[in-house]
Formats: sequence, C-alpha cells, structure tokens
Amino acid sequence: MMDKIVFAQYTVQDLLIAATLAVGILIVLVILKQIFGGKKGSRHIQAVECTGCGWQGQVSRYAGRCPVCNSPLGEQKAEPKR
Repeated sequence: MMDKIVFAQYTVQDLLIAATLAVGILIVLVILKQIFGGKKGSRHIQAVECTGCGWQGQVSRYAGRCPVCNSPLGEQKAEPKR
C-alpha cells in the first residue's frame, strides 16, 4: 500500500512524509511566533496611574475610572449620559 505510485515517481509513503514535515514546520513556526512575536496591546485599554490614590493599572480608554477612588482616568472618549 505504501509503495503505490500516486504522482510521477512519488509514492504514498513519500507524500505522507512530506505532509508530516509540512505540518511539523507550521507548528514550529506558530510556536516561534508566539514566543518572539511580542504582545499586542488592545486599542480599547490603556495603562494609567491615578493621581488621587496612586493606583496603577489598565483601564478602559472610553470610560476609565480608578477602581479604588473612582476618579476619572485616561482619555475618557465616551460621552457622558444626559
């Protein structure tokens, strides 16, 4: 079964080996991309420091508030409720 010629001089075994190598290379590339690719930041979150209480962390870019003292933080792009 493995020595059956499928295409030109390539056998089933040759095609299975090539497919396994291709999948293996893709897996290695994905792993390397995760390791060396870096971390992308969200465009909806920003890092801030509260001037009132000194809390540091990440808040929403649209309606960011300090979780400790509730003071407004960051860009505050959201419009207030009327």
